Amino acid sequence: MGRTALVVAVLCGTPAIIRAQAKPPSLQDLAARARADSNDPVAHYNLAAALVKRGRHRDAERPLREAVGIDPQYAPALMLLANVNVSLRSGQLFWVKQGRHILVGQIDPRADETSLLHRRAFLIDPLVEVGQPHRVPVPVAWRGTFDQAFRAYDEGRWTDASAGFQKVIDRTVRPSDSTKVPPAALWFRARCALKLGAYDAAIPDLEWLLRLRMQDSLTERNWNPFAGEELRYILAYVHQQAGRWDEAVSRYQALLELNLGLDGAHTHLAEIYSAQGRWNDAVSERVRAIQSNPDATSLYFNLGATLSGAGRHEEAIASLERYVASYPRESRAFYMIGVGQMSLGHADSARAALTQFLALAPSRYAEQIDDARRRLGTLGN
Repeated sequence: MGRTALVVAVLCGTPAIIRAQAKPPSLQDLAARARADSNDPVAHYNLAAALVKRGRHRDAERPLREAVGIDPQYAPALMLLANVNVSLRSGQLFWVKQGRHILVGQIDPRADETSLLHRRAFLIDPLVEVGQPHRVPVPVAWRGTFDQAFRAYDEGRWTDASAGFQKVIDRTVRPSDSTKVPPAALWFRARCALKLGAYDAAIPDLEWLLRLRMQDSLTERNWNPFAGEELRYILAYVHQQAGRWDEAVSRYQALLELNLGLDGAHTHLAEIYSAQGRWNDAVSERVRAIQSNPDATSLYFNLGATLSGAGRHEEAIASLERYVASYPRESRAFYMIGVGQMSLGHADSARAALTQFLALAPSRYAEQIDDARRRLGTLGN
């Protein structure tokens, strides 16, 4: 793998989340992995997810905060932490008297953080999901059929789950009226299709959901959790994942015309342009993302990685150093700094950065670890 490809792989590598297995690792095994790879956000997330599955939400909070403290753009950890916050919420009760009635409420000290975590996770990956799907509200009349479909979905039996959701759709759609279908059935049938890589099947369901949402009735809002802008964002992202880059670009740009502060759209445009080798355009989108959300220091990692891929090493190093000042446990940044310093002929700085990378790097970065050791060997003492 060439230098540019290896640098991009560091940014775009798929996290090794624990999936369903015949014999999943024990909590003790997951805790041991998190201790051994203490700078791996995925290891901390896997431990937290197992704890949540056992109902130990308070115990899960610490490894989740470890995960997002290492990588603040790790969408599964952001979303699961938001869900844990909801489970742990507690606060001061208050009451308000309105005429003859007394309304009781509760102040949630985690509310602002929870909202922010949900939003960041969604913008990074609008398809991110954690937890059990049966928590989604569905009409009582369809609870039995939905429960069977959700059970299959949770077990990873995507074809069976899709058939269950299809049954609900077939029984609710009428030739003269296609508005009665429960949005949850469309949403999860689309997700089943995406799990199977069937983008052509998923996209029409998502478009159908958007049409339903645009009716904007009270009943529809109760059953459809997504706003119109969110569904359009999901559709753009799905087109991107399908490799339909021109369509995705057009959709992201249309969203940005409506919401200039949507830094996630700039981020995904940069991903597309990077994949196309349009490095200058990709860098411009990274800069726009930062301008849209100047408080998100984590975006400097994205900018630095893209500048590295473009061969603009001095700018990349400056951006990455700004990032590690806030997130010093993110080993990938030190790897890219080392590569950049080496390309500029700064042997001492390259040696220091690569040595720091090796001290922090999780074991799953095996390819980058081997490359860093090789580079250190060529640098000498």
